[in-house]
Amino acid sequence: MLTKPQVTAVLDFRTATKKYSALPGSVLRAYEEIHSADTLFTASTAEGKDAKLSLAVVKRSLATSDELGKKAAQVDKAVDVLVTYSMALGQLASDDQLEALDSDAGDLGKALDGSIAEYNKLTHATESINPFGAAAATAVRSLGGILVRVKQAEYLQRFVQGADPMVQKLAKDLAGLMQELGSEGPGCACFSAEKLKLEANFLSYFSLRPGFMNHGDVEAFASWMAKADARKKLAAMVEASSTRLGKAHTALAAAVKPDGSLKGRLEELRSLSEQIKAAQSLQKKLESD
Repeated sequence: MLTKPQVTAVLDFRTATKKYSALPGSVLRAYEEIHSADTLFTASTAEGKDAKLSLAVVKRSLATSDELGKKAAQVDKAVDVLVTYSMALGQLASDDQLEALDSDAGDLGKALDGSIAEYNKLTHATESINPFGAAAATAVRSLGGILVRVKQAEYLQRFVQGADPMVQKLAKDLAGLMQELGSEGPGCACFSAEKLKLEANFLSYFSLRPGFMNHGDVEAFASWMAKADARKKLAAMVEASSTRLGKAHTALAAAVKPDGSLKGRLEELRSLSEQIKAAQSLQKKLESD
């Protein structure tokens, strides 16, 4: 059977995953907002003197938005898988409905496999994730008349260990998206490139208005530049949290084995919680500004 500290570790990972789930989408939405603002500035500067050129800028922006939409779908589906998995951990660790453990585990396994299947359909998902939920539930159910507490431990152990390749893949994919948004370079779909465009648009915009620096316009440019810098920092923090998510789950999978020890492994869970808390704090601050 699982010890109380092992069950606590499972639930702590579940809680951390639920808190993490809102972070990747917030970074992508922030990038879309800055990109849209940048497009409007570009269309209204030097190129904006020609309506055809201005329209071309808007069309290029729409094409970029389509690509962002695909990335947003990947983030949403990846988070759906992680949230479904965290819900399964919570229910399997609960003592409330042990008499329905077999049917609950079967339903949870099917729901998890369904969310994995949806993620695998995405063109941005370069590698498929093997569904494991229903198989794990069936394997434990076939053990027959063992004590319910022993069976509960078997369910949790098989789900956590079976989920590790899935969590590693999702953590890697999400970290990759955050790394791209937080990268450097004028040609990337990233916050630093948007800031460079904002700076160029600032010069173009006010060169068309020599001797007239409207306070409101200057303030608008400055605000969006500051947002680009701050959101880049958030992307880096969420990237680090994504990477830590994978490491923490590997430690958890080792810790819940029948002969597993929590020694040296709880540190990964604590680090995950601390990184997510720091990213949440920055996210809330940025959303309130």
